[in-house]
Amino acid sequence: MSLLSLLPARPLAAADMITNNPGAPLSTWVVTNSFPATNEINFREFLSEVLAANLDYAAQRYNVDIAWAAVAIAKEFPNPTMSLSGNRDMRFNGVYRRDQNGRLIEQTEPESRSVGIDQTIEYFGKRKWRRRVADQAYRAAAATLDDFLCNLRLDASKAYVAALSTQRTLEQQLKAADYLSRLVIAQGHRLNAGDIGETDFTQSRVDELQSQNDLLNAENDARTAQLALSTFLGRNRGRTTFVLRGRLELKPRTFDPSQLIARALLNRPDLIALRHARDSAISGIHFAKASRVPDVDIGLNYLYNTATENIVNPTEHDHWLTLSFSLPLPLWHGQRAEIQTAQFAAEQSEKALQSAELKAEVQVRQAFSTYQLMQERLQKFQGELLKGAEEVLTAKRFSYEHGQTTLLDLLDAQRADNDIHQSYNDALADAAKALIELERAAELWDIEF
Repeated sequence: MSLLSLLPARPLAAADMITNNPGAPLSTWVVTNSFPATNEINFREFLSEVLAANLDYAAQRYNVDIAWAAVAIAKEFPNPTMSLSGNRDMRFNGVYRRDQNGRLIEQTEPESRSVGIDQTIEYFGKRKWRRRVADQAYRAAAATLDDFLCNLRLDASKAYVAALSTQRTLEQQLKAADYLSRLVIAQGHRLNAGDIGETDFTQSRVDELQSQNDLLNAENDARTAQLALSTFLGRNRGRTTFVLRGRLELKPRTFDPSQLIARALLNRPDLIALRHARDSAISGIHFAKASRVPDVDIGLNYLYNTATENIVNPTEHDHWLTLSFSLPLPLWHGQRAEIQTAQFAAEQSEKALQSAELKAEVQVRQAFSTYQLMQERLQKFQGELLKGAEEVLTAKRFSYEHGQTTLLDLLDAQRADNDIHQSYNDALADAAKALIELERAAELWDIEF
């Protein structure tokens, strides 16, 4: 428990703001830990929880909401401006003079009161293209979110494959360690009976210790891979121990590279986002051109002047209603730089799209080639290699129990079988990851473990 967790919560004081370490945590923060748990989970359940609880995905969704708010802003008209004004005579206020008839007359000057409304009228093309720019940016944000979701799902799938592979490796190490432990016990009995020498017993013990060390490494790898799964889930999964269910043995798939490329170029959300971004940049050119037409400000103003009876300038009260129009004259600034900037941005977005399409095609070809090679590698294990190693180990165990082979031959067969099974697990995981990368490149999703 940290010292901060022992301090009572209090309002933010000046001492929290003025400190020798401005990057230090504040005492007002509340940080909670997750609770330990054990959960049996399969691949489909894991992905469902990822989509529902992943914090990065939750944060990315706000980008779409922000873009949608920008669309709503682009639809709005400029607000009108209201102006109020008035004046008061300070020189002659309270000053009186007598007229020809001897009457006292206040010498105030006329005072005015006015209220006015000004409204900016945009050229209709501005609002049209501004809305289109915002709408296409919103679509790009939505496609970017789809791309994030696809990558999240596939990254989570690769993490699940890695965790499932390390779990299988751990199970294999447990089998090997259990057999060597039983072998050492049997060797101890034979040593006491005088059937074997001290050297054979020591060799058995050394191999058992090495197997225990390999088992600890496998346990660490499995635990690390399981904890990596928690990063894809919600806050309270930080200390969950998962018991994974699933099989890495997938049926080999047949793909047509040309169809995969066509599908990727059409459906990949990152390319869709770039196309929307390009369209938004092209609309930005039209918006910049439409902005060359200046906005017109229309004003309506009501003015009231008070009456005065001063001797010098007597006036009656009057009312004025004024209609005004104003617009800037584009003499020095005609949007030329803005139009050129928008054109450069559109050309840049087009080049970025072309580059991304080229990379997507290369990614599909690379992923397809890797998947084929991983399948060929896996087929070698699934043929005679894996079966032969198991048969040799079984024969060596039988022969050693009946005194027909040496201990070194048995231990060599045990190590070879263990290495081949681990290599087979690695090949299964690599083939599954290659399939995931191929489906990532081609925008497919039909994987189940």
